[in-house]
Amino acid sequence: MPRRPRRQRGRRRNHTVGMILPYSDDIATAIRTRHLQTPIARVLCYGVDTPASDVAGALADAGFDYAPVTRDGEICGYVRRVDLVDCSGPLAAQARPLTASRVIAGDTPLAALLPALRNAEFLFVVDGHDIVGIVSPADLNKQPARTYFYLLVSTLELTLAERTRGFFDDQDKALELLRESRRERIRERLAAEARDDVVADVVAAMDFTDLMNVVKKTEPIRSGFGSYSAGQWEKEVSAPLINLRHDVMHTVRTLATDAPSSLQRLIGLDDQLRKLLST
Repeated sequence: MPRRPRRQRGRRRNHTVGMILPYSDDIATAIRTRHLQTPIARVLCYGVDTPASDVAGALADAGFDYAPVTRDGEICGYVRRVDLVDCSGPLAAQARPLTASRVIAGDTPLAALLPALRNAEFLFVVDGHDIVGIVSPADLNKQPARTYFYLLVSTLELTLAERTRGFFDDQDKALELLRESRRERIRERLAAEARDDVVADVVAAMDFTDLMNVVKKTEPIRSGFGSYSAGQWEKEVSAPLINLRHDVMHTVRTLATDAPSSLQRLIGLDDQLRKLLST
């Protein structure tokens, strides 16, 4: 009988030979505000005639800082819990008006939602003429937002791998740039994949941190992403993006908080990732 050929599966996530990488602008518009919103049906809403003291207690018990206010069943504004302390009259006296700066379209891309949230505690989400939900910085910890940043980071990882392959004809030279413990771990991965009949090269066995370190130490590749020195690459690119990758991969880690600095960090990382992918 003729010998059956060995299977070739090439399943490493950054084995990119022949792959078409997605454009960062496609990723930027993939996740929309409506994917993150809390539907209005699940939001505590109160009529204008509700006693302010009752609302303050209900919001405190629920752990909410604000709530929509309705008149004749329609949302007409909102209240903040801090404004209701020691108030005894109806909610109408403390309600803040619903203005254009407080609403956002459900189809707004996440990249545009980020700066909008930086300037507001929360936003009403509209679909046509209807308010359909609420979105706040806390919603950025949901899976759609994590997926958005994971897609950008993964695309950068694929790009780093592709450029590393393109520069190093002998990939062992790239391996030599890593510390011994990492070299040994990569060799173990390659040996395991060979035993499993999987085709993989040295670069395919590197992870995101490995690739970042190779690029840091390889000026011709590094300069393709901008005018970074090795030190700048480590401080401004490698460290923050590796940390972001950990944040989006592990749901026990908080991706965003209400603090303006937290939202500014995500805005900066989003901008940085898309600039790196456009070079």
